Amino acid sequence: MSLGPRTGVVAVVALVVVLLCCTTARGDVFSITLDDGRTDYVEAARIDGAWYFRLADLARAVGASRHWNPRTSKMSLAVGIHRVSMASDSQFVALDGEPINVHRPVVMRDGEYWTPVRFLTRVLSHAVNSDITVDGAEAAISVVKLGALVMSVGLEERPGGTVVVMALNDRAEFAIRSRERGRIDFFLPGAAFLDSLDVLEGVGLVSSVELTESEAGVNAVVRVAPSATAYDAQMHTNPPRLEVIVVAEREQSVPSPLLRGTKDLLGRSASPFAALDDGVATVMIDPGHGGADSGYAGRADLLEKDVTLAIADEVARNLRREGFYVFMTRSLDSRVPVKRRAEIANLAGADVFISIHCGAWHSAAASGFRVSYYVPTPDDVVDKSSAGTRGLRRGRHGVRRGGVGDLRWGGQQENLTDESRALARAVRGQMSGALPNYDRGVGGASLAVLAGCAMPAILVEAGFITNASDAALLADAGFREDVARAIARGVAEYGDSSRGRNQ
Repeated sequence: MSLGPRTGVVAVVALVVVLLCCTTARGDVFSITLDDGRTDYVEAARIDGAWYFRLADLARAVGASRHWNPRTSKMSLAVGIHRVSMASDSQFVALDGEPINVHRPVVMRDGEYWTPVRFLTRVLSHAVNSDITVDGAEAAISVVKLGALVMSVGLEERPGGTVVVMALNDRAEFAIRSRERGRIDFFLPGAAFLDSLDVLEGVGLVSSVELTESEAGVNAVVRVAPSATAYDAQMHTNPPRLEVIVVAEREQSVPSPLLRGTKDLLGRSASPFAALDDGVATVMIDPGHGGADSGYAGRADLLEKDVTLAIADEVARNLRREGFYVFMTRSLDSRVPVKRRAEIANLAGADVFISIHCGAWHSAAASGFRVSYYVPTPDDVVDKSSAGTRGLRRGRHGVRRGGVGDLRWGGQQENLTDESRALARAVRGQMSGALPNYDRGVGGASLAVLAGCAMPAILVEAGFITNASDAALLADAGFREDVARAIARGVAEYGDSSRGRNQ
């Protein structure tokens, strides 16, 4: 019996359907359990007898973003710091530019990318630093976060000190402390070595670095030179690395040239207030922060300590041209304790004290310049206790301590409020007419750096380093010169007025 034309067409269609069913099964769903306890779901399908998973679902589950490049006809994933790219019908997937064979081709079906099991276990697992297993019988995927791998350890000499650089495959938690002088210990829980690592010989302030691996993680002992005084540690993202910087901060006391100049200027029996009878002759300029204390950071690596020193240098030049004797609490990128700054000014017999800073706030909208003078609060107490020095001090970069606390050792500033306010108003008046940024005016505050000064003292904030517009101004040499000229003119104006009041 022969088949008619219509019956033959039906038979061909049925055969095609059977073949398709053998090649691609209907969509299925796998559960994916993440390391943080979350559960998500990924659509799966059998293609050529093997499990494949929809890329869009995988990306959503691990928090990756997708990007399609129509020019190259490639799909890419951004997974943290890693980049994964793939092309349809290719069994090679690039991880950070390195090709990896996933044994079966990535395929595209109905505009969606589908990836084989080895994509999960060999590529995605590395990108998210996790152990990924696929259980076809249970229709389940598990993601278990791995500890970081220590790829290498090295030592670098930088202008700020000696840096221990630990290269990692991913960001990691760490703990660090110094319980005794000459040694810093840090620990990376769950981390492991990629390869065995030898003890590093010393460079600069670091004598040696010794690393050990245990089931709990990686321990490191950093031996440092006796001259090391402080350290700081930061975990960086791109590329992942832990950097521990060791510094030998130069704590300036009263520089001998300054003392010699003070003796020549004032004589043995001079009082710090004597020069006020004839106006202002000696000015102490205090560039805020310095050394390991960078102050606040702005955009494009702008540091407060660099801005304040640049402005202070210009203020000093302007005042010296006008015939003032000018000293600075620091002329280099060195650390000067807050209490010592007032001490230098007092011993130099300065007539006025000008501390230069940048404003900062958690809101980037805050902007403008401000001039402040000291006003005590009920919480300010006299306490001459000092910190212990058994271990190295952990750096507090960019962190300001609130209140005066144990720094009100001079006990003079509360008696000089009127003079300090007059100085602040004179400087602010000059800045207001010369600077383009917002004028925040004059105000009193409990400022530690001013508390011990035995002469009229103010703190000038030239602009907010955390504000984009102000930061751009602070980075500009022309603006810093304008700030310096305005401060110098304000000091001169105050000197003229004080001379008139004392005649």
